[in-house]
Amino acid sequence: MIVREVRVKSALSRSGLPEYDYALNPYLGCWHGCIYCYAVDFIRGEPAERWGEVVYVKVNLIEVLSKEVKRLRPGIVGVSTITDPYQPVESRYRLTREAVKLLCASGFHVSVQTKSALVIRDIDVLRQCSDRADVGLTITTMRDTYRLIEPNAPSPVVRAATVRKLAGAGVKTWIFLGPIIPGINDTRLDYEPIVKLASETKSQLIIDRFRPRGVAVRLIRGRLGVDPTPSMKWWGEVRRSIEELCSEYGVECMAEEDEWRDRRARGRSILDYLG
Repeated sequence: MIVREVRVKSALSRSGLPEYDYALNPYLGCWHGCIYCYAVDFIRGEPAERWGEVVYVKVNLIEVLSKEVKRLRPGIVGVSTITDPYQPVESRYRLTREAVKLLCASGFHVSVQTKSALVIRDIDVLRQCSDRADVGLTITTMRDTYRLIEPNAPSPVVRAATVRKLAGAGVKTWIFLGPIIPGINDTRLDYEPIVKLASETKSQLIIDRFRPRGVAVRLIRGRLGVDPTPSMKWWGEVRRSIEELCSEYGVECMAEEDEWRDRRARGRSILDYLG
């Protein structure tokens, strides 16, 4: 992995995702190199061109953030939306840890999404945030086939253990089951263990289908030889299967496309769903 240090003029940005007011991305580019990731279509330069190989570190992020929290209205911050905030460089730079501390102390709600067990290091900070923090683990399948689409990411077994550890420590947890890709991770063998994990840890389950974008579609077709473009008939069948399992296991389950649209229409926030 190639790491480059950069300086930035802003830390928080208005989020394009309806569930968040702000987005915070301490890093640009992601070591995990997931071939389905939409972020590669929204960033420019070397981190996009060498996806999974180059990561930019925003070394002055905390300095900039400390000024922004004094003038911005507190809201819900998605950490991170275009990169994993706990990818390996975080063990050295600790930008995510310091940002979470600062945001919580300033009255912001922090919603972390990651695939990394490194988040366990910060349980002390997350617990201090009390009801102003939640953590979501992305798990696309519990089978070894995850390596096909998430070449450098931690194994799903490690991610499952991370959810258990966080939930056991009293941290609000949720699981993102997505993106679900036709012919890759769309069978009951892929998702039933994840539904069971959500039940065991009392985590909310958010499901979503793969949403075709230029780079991701080319990568999946080129590397795996499958057409990842989902049909609504296929998605309807997969979604019903997952929702039936959620009902069976007593799991609160939502499809991102419906619930977030509902949140936007009615002015609800992620906090309404997380309880």
